[in-house]
Formats: sequence, structure tokens, C-alpha cells
Amino acid sequence: MVRWVAALVLFPLLASAQEAFQLPSGNIHCAVWDGVIRCDVLNYSYRPPRRPPACDLDYGGAVELGPRGNARLICHGDTVANPMAPVLGYGQAWQGRGMSCVAAQNGLRCQNAEGRGFEMARARLSFF
Repeated sequence: MVRWVAALVLFPLLASAQEAFQLPSGNIHCAVWDGVIRCDVLNYSYRPPRRPPACDLDYGGAVELGPRGNARLICHGDTVANPMAPVLGYGQAWQGRGMSCVAAQNGLRCQNAEGRGFEMARARLSFF
């Protein structure tokens, strides 16, 4: 019982996540809920955009993408990181409703049905 409660405290979003995965390095984790994928890079060396004035939490390492529209950095006080999540191996793809991601040794690329998305790695974050 204590382990289960601790897991909910550490990983609150995963309690409602429909799917989750991590890359082999353990540095990038993703979870899907309500048709939106969120990916977190735990350790990064890129310089994130300036934190929005209304954000008093973490900013720069978490991205959300839905089936339509642009990917965006989010202000967050939690993480989707789960060391127990299945590993999406390099060269493998994940596909959800209107979105897909491909894992590579140089990072993760996710896009939606409109062709919008992001590339995430320890050294870079880009949007397209």
C-alpha cells in the first residue's frame, strides 16, 4: 500500500494516463491522456525560451501535442516520468489517434495528423 501511494505522489498524471513510454536512455518520458501526448526531457542542455511571466513552476522540459494544432512548451509542477513505463526502442514508433512518435538515438520526433510537432533531445528542442 505504501508503494502505491508513493507512486501516485511521484507520478500523479500517470494515474489517468492511457499509455506511457520512455526512451532507452531513460531521459525522455511520454504519457498520453485525453487524446494529448506529453513528453518530458528530464535533463537537457538546450536553452529554453523565456519563461512566461505567469509561470511560477518548471518550464522548458515538457511539451504537449494534440491531434491538431501546434506543439507547445508547458508550465508544469509535475512530471510524466515513470521508470516502470515500457521502453520505446530506437527505430521504433508509437502511434495514437492522430499522432505518432519515432524514437532515435538522437532523440524523439512526434507529430500530429496536420504534420505539426516537435523534436526533443538532451541538446535540442525544436518545433515544426
